[in-house]
Amino acid sequence: MTSKRHSPLPEPNALEPTSGGFTEALRASPALADLAAQLLSALFPDKRFATAHEGRWLVFSARPALALAESRRLLGHLHDLVDLPQWRREYAVAREVTDVKGRRLEVQVPLTPQAYDGGEALVGPFPDQAAAQEWYGSVQQRGLAADTVQVADAWLCDLFVLGELLDD
Repeated sequence: MTSKRHSPLPEPNALEPTSGGFTEALRASPALADLAAQLLSALFPDKRFATAHEGRWLVFSARPALALAESRRLLGHLHDLVDLPQWRREYAVAREVTDVKGRRLEVQVPLTPQAYDGGEALVGPFPDQAAAQEWYGSVQQRGLAADTVQVADAWLCDLFVLGELLDD
């Protein structure tokens, strides 16, 4: 996708994000993908973006890559986005993640516990930390660890691959 003023979201894999000088810039859950595309286009009109589906994510890759200052600016706007009332009600989260795959930005609406079907995910909301931990105990999978995170008046369970942290 060329990033001319609010270009429509391209078809997934319209450009290969792992080739041609594209570098991952942002991962968005489906509910926030269109807004993420508009934000990237508005903030970085001089960049091209490729998209690809990866699991539950829509991955946006940029060419040229976002500089650290640009990533920080994007994260600030993502925090503003998830602070809007309609996204606060959905417990949306914007964050920077660092693991052995590198540093990346994510913006997402958590999966409901009923929609969780395995693997890495942010799941919730739960009424309290104990309920989030109890839910995790009922779905534990080999190789996954979990943290609980409070967002507004609820708790989320963040499931991640433990081995990726231990490889550091």
